[in-house]
Amino acid sequence: MSVSDRKTILIVDDTPTNIGIISSVLKDSFRTKVATNGEKALVLASANDRPDLILLDITMPGMDGYEVCRRLKANPVTSSIPVIFLTAKTEDEDERQGFDVGAVDYVHKPFSAPIMLARVALQAALQRAREAQKQADEPLHCLLPEAAAEEIRNIGTVIPRRYNDVAVLFCDVVNFTSYCDKHEPEEVVSRLDALFVAFERVAAAHGLEKIKTIGDAFMAAAGLLKTANDPLQTAVLCGLQMAATSIDAQLGWAVRVGVHIGPVVAGIVGQERYQFDIWDDTVNIAARMASKAMPGAVAVTDETWRQIKDRFEGESLGDLEVKGKGIIRIVTVQARAAQP
Repeated sequence: MSVSDRKTILIVDDTPTNIGIISSVLKDSFRTKVATNGEKALVLASANDRPDLILLDITMPGMDGYEVCRRLKANPVTSSIPVIFLTAKTEDEDERQGFDVGAVDYVHKPFSAPIMLARVALQAALQRAREAQKQADEPLHCLLPEAAAEEIRNIGTVIPRRYNDVAVLFCDVVNFTSYCDKHEPEEVVSRLDALFVAFERVAAAHGLEKIKTIGDAFMAAAGLLKTANDPLQTAVLCGLQMAATSIDAQLGWAVRVGVHIGPVVAGIVGQERYQFDIWDDTVNIAARMASKAMPGAVAVTDETWRQIKDRFEGESLGDLEVKGKGIIRIVTVQARAAQP
């Protein structure tokens, strides 16, 4: 292993002799940093080039090792750094307290050099394994909602389930096909990517889960794998912001949005390439509402409108023919109602 690939160990001890001995044991396998008190240890641990593991003495002037460990674990920046206590405090109660404050191991002084090195190496190997697992999980979390990705990681699949009261949001770009005919492929993809990235941010800000994109359409849901206090209101507010975002970003497109609430079935399809998806009439109606929406607004059925009309401003589009559904009265939601 090259020097640059070696893990960095922060040695925290106030005794120069101890620091020298520990450094000599580690020097052939690890890079080392030194802090001679708790305050300096906290600074080094939270620096940009923070250590991969900390060897921490307990008895030091000022802040003792227990308090250093507590602060490390309380700080999100340093909480994941493994801490091994290396100390002359050998009572069972001392050791118990060390594990209680978050240490992964507890080594007594005087120590056996081979054993201490082996225990440090074990924690370093575990750290590498955690990093490798995190890297392996990243594509999964990019492709799937977080809860679905976690279920696949834990049990290897996502159990199909029916969910009630899910608000499905469906939006697409007005006149996208004609735009494609008049512009180069690189420009089309670049602009659509910019729009969808903006949509992902808006959806995340409102607590919706992105389900998928289909061509120029974007689908998300509220109240599916994440709890939502009012999925319908949340989805409508998200849709209104999405319509505004496409204009504010000056992407040159108008967006229409449809929302519907009801039961859905959710699960994973495919083996070589996972696809988390949702099905049921709720999804179909949301898509149909998007096709009937006015640019910059959110379309809902009259039945859905009655659930939110006291909170939003809207205008009836009348009774319209909806593919596969016959005649449905549709309302376009234009803005949130002014507060009295």
